Amino acid sequence: MQEKSYSKKSSSNNTLEEESISLLEWDSLKTHLSSFALTEMGKRAILSFDIPSEYESSKRLLNETVEITQLENNLDKSISFSGVFDISRNIEICSKGGVISSSELLEIAKTIAAARNLKKILLDFEQRPYISSFTKNLIDHQNIETIFKKGIESNGRISDNASNELSILRKEFLSKKLERKILVEKFIQKNLAYLQDTTIGDRYGRPVLAVKVNYVDKFKGIIHDSSSSGNTVYFEPDSVVNKGNKIASLEARITAEEFKLLKKWSLVVSDNSENLIEMAAILLRLENALTRSRYSKWIGGKTPTFEKSPIISLIGFTHPLLIWEHKKKGACPPVAVDFYINRNIKVVAITGPNTGGKTAALKGLGLSLLMARAGLLIPSTNNPIIPFCPNIYVDIGDNQSLEENLSTFSGHISRIKEILDLLDHKKGLSVVLLDEIGSGTDPLEGSALAMALLKEFANKSDITFATTHYGDIKALKYNDSRFENVSVAFDEDSLKPKYILNWGIPGRSNALSISKRIGLDESILNEAANYLKPKEVDNINSIIKGLEEEKIKQQNSAEAAAELIARTEILHDELKRNYEYQKLNAEKIQEIERSKLSKHIVSAKKEVIDLIKKLRDKNVNGEDTRIIGKRLKEIETEHLTQKKSEKSISWNPQVGDFVKIKSLNSTGQIVGLDKKGGFYEIKCGSFRSTLSVNEFEGINGEKPNFKSSKIEIKSTREDFSFSKIRTSKNTIDVRGLRVHEAEIIIEEKIRKFHGPLWIVHGIGTGKLKKGLRNWLSGLNYVDKIEDAANNEGGPGCSIAWIK
Repeated sequence: MQEKSYSKKSSSNNTLEEESISLLEWDSLKTHLSSFALTEMGKRAILSFDIPSEYESSKRLLNETVEITQLENNLDKSISFSGVFDISRNIEICSKGGVISSSELLEIAKTIAAARNLKKILLDFEQRPYISSFTKNLIDHQNIETIFKKGIESNGRISDNASNELSILRKEFLSKKLERKILVEKFIQKNLAYLQDTTIGDRYGRPVLAVKVNYVDKFKGIIHDSSSSGNTVYFEPDSVVNKGNKIASLEARITAEEFKLLKKWSLVVSDNSENLIEMAAILLRLENALTRSRYSKWIGGKTPTFEKSPIISLIGFTHPLLIWEHKKKGACPPVAVDFYINRNIKVVAITGPNTGGKTAALKGLGLSLLMARAGLLIPSTNNPIIPFCPNIYVDIGDNQSLEENLSTFSGHISRIKEILDLLDHKKGLSVVLLDEIGSGTDPLEGSALAMALLKEFANKSDITFATTHYGDIKALKYNDSRFENVSVAFDEDSLKPKYILNWGIPGRSNALSISKRIGLDESILNEAANYLKPKEVDNINSIIKGLEEEKIKQQNSAEAAAELIARTEILHDELKRNYEYQKLNAEKIQEIERSKLSKHIVSAKKEVIDLIKKLRDKNVNGEDTRIIGKRLKEIETEHLTQKKSEKSISWNPQVGDFVKIKSLNSTGQIVGLDKKGGFYEIKCGSFRSTLSVNEFEGINGEKPNFKSSKIEIKSTREDFSFSKIRTSKNTIDVRGLRVHEAEIIIEEKIRKFHGPLWIVHGIGTGKLKKGLRNWLSGLNYVDKIEDAANNEGGPGCSIAWIK
């Protein structure tokens, strides 16, 4: 993000675009984004970043963000930039013949090592072509790293072994210091009576002793200092002065040798400065990509698709600055809004009450376009489709100028004129965002001017969004197909805006109804109504109300139709599978049934013969006859009058077979069996259970070890919920359960389900959420899993899309 990628434009255009970007609060978003940077240089680069205006630059940034996001999601631990330092300035100093410190040289060595480790992780042309295209240029300067780490200790001190000369000098230095210390200690022992204490002090690098002032003349040496009272002088005995001089000389020679080494090493940096500067730039670029990735993930960003035509499909968009306010400052969860623009729409008029969210929606859309150009993902529930717009012009807020003596109205018109002039020379797509167009003057004139301006913007701009209170603008849609109406939903019961955009429906006038609910005097309201054109107002409001009701009906019909289609598709698939199964196994089943029937007949014959013998016995009584007669009837029912259509399936369950558990109505797989006990171990998800043959059946209704069973084509999906709006039917709450307990409940639900299922698991320690997501991602009938929107539970709720 360190690149300056604005194209060369006129000074006026550049200024207006910069002002527009500022009005959309891009600087606030950059501040938020910079807080995710890993180093100070990364933070500075984000704060000084300019948004690219070229398609290829933005596409590259976006692909880098996506690639590094996918990589980090698949790694066991986060990508680390530990050991990466801001070395550019020090390399520049060396390249100009300067000398840097040992600590600064060590930072270069650590950065080289970090670059090598990052290259191992990131370089993969097949998986990450964009990241790899510049990561490949990271040259491994291991020889430089070895030189510096061998010569400099981890605390930044130059090692004794950095050179033979330094090693000799330091050994001699330590030896002389030890000799001096012995001499000082001998002096103390001989002259205890003349000293204030036995502490060896230090003055200017020289050892001194506290001698009583009355006895100082008894000794030869140098007085370096005295106490504040004058009773003590700090004295260096003559016997150690010569040693101190030699030590000082050695210290100077050591410093000279250390500087010689630093100069030599700085020259190594200078000789490799070009490659090292490139390494630092690549590391900064990688860090910026990771910063964009982590911020995008934090706001729930989805990857946008750039269109080179004015098309927008942005569903469930949440303003990123409001997400920050909610997560960081505890503000209310923001409400997501939708934007739909096809290539035929040129102007969108947003109407509704004050504080209803019109301006926030306007800014949010503009900010989303800037985010995509900057390589950021957009917080939404779908993958957005947006145009690549190098020209974004904004007129939001109070443009009153005291210096130029312009009123608010004049300031707005001056800015609009400037935008219109620039649109005549634009290159690429353009988006214009106008807040309260035509306001600040007489309402009749302002309304007329606003309509004329919007028609002009329809001719010149690719997309124009304008918020307004003027009712006449709402009618433009019905005379010009390039116009569209959007209204901010308003709750008349609570007298509060809903912050939801209703597309295709203009906002109703609520002033009188609101005033009435608040309790304003009836006579005043009647008087106000008389000033209006009742017929026109009533007709318009009636039409708008009808449109709102019709939209709700259409939404309900669409959901019902989608649910019916889903039911039909699933039933068709299951019927087809069962048909194929019967077709493949018909002959086998018939042979098994014939064999079973033959066995039953042989058994029946034998039992009938035995019963006849008993009847012929002379000793048989009446009760015996009755019992034998009853048994003959049973044999006749079981074997001779059996319906041909009731064909039994003989099925011997084996390890690996898939079965349906009756109590859970869920599918599992046999993983073990106890032939003697007649029990089977069945795995259902991560849950294992030991069941008898009576507690499960085959996928297609086979009855294990039963005398007869009927093959039925029956859909196991008896209940569906295809609504994309969260309701009680498509929500399941598993808070407080263990992972395996929650899996059983969810498995039972999703086997009868299709579409989005909201799973409320709470936040807590995160174990339940992580466990459920790992399990769900392994099920072949779960399409995807994602966090719910903030107003639907946020990170405490996951949405599983069931195929």
